[in-house]
Amino acid sequence: MTWRTAPAQLDGGTTSVADPTWLRTTRGAGRRAAATVLLAAAALTGCTATANSDDANGASPPASDLDADCRATKADAGLEVTLTVSPCPPTGGGAAGTAQVAVKDADGNAVPGAKVEINPEMPNMKMKGGNQTARPEGDGYEAKLVLGMPGDWRITVTVVPVTGEKSTTAFNLTAKD
Repeated sequence: MTWRTAPAQLDGGTTSVADPTWLRTTRGAGRRAAATVLLAAAALTGCTATANSDDANGASPPASDLDADCRATKADAGLEVTLTVSPCPPTGGGAAGTAQVAVKDADGNAVPGAKVEINPEMPNMKMKGGNQTARPEGDGYEAKLVLGMPGDWRITVTVVPVTGEKSTTAFNLTAKD
């Protein structure tokens, strides 16, 4: 007998589909139990750490890029972008902090007159902050930084210099309570 055997074939044609007694066999109960276990396993698979992953490959977001001084530097499109966050360590919960951005060219010179935007987002929660346009401040730029809650955040810094190529860098940080 195969899995697709009709109930009427179980006893030579005297059992009808309307008579559910064929479901009460031990083989039928075992199959129902196996199906239940498989469905439960499939449902629980969505509750693993992969469900909170940062990308489609299941990778978790990396730890904070910030050093002990809450500073990190990355390079893109010939520009070196340094993000400094205050307060240090960064806090979540909606209190406004500050993001300072220093932008240098390949020769190590400050890049004046660039358009700098900062966009905080919480990848695990699919939460995006709003783009903040940084204003010139000394040799760099400064913007308000609001992290709505404690947890892992990605701060994307987009720099459009007066001349040259647009640069986009992402910094990971963890906001505390």
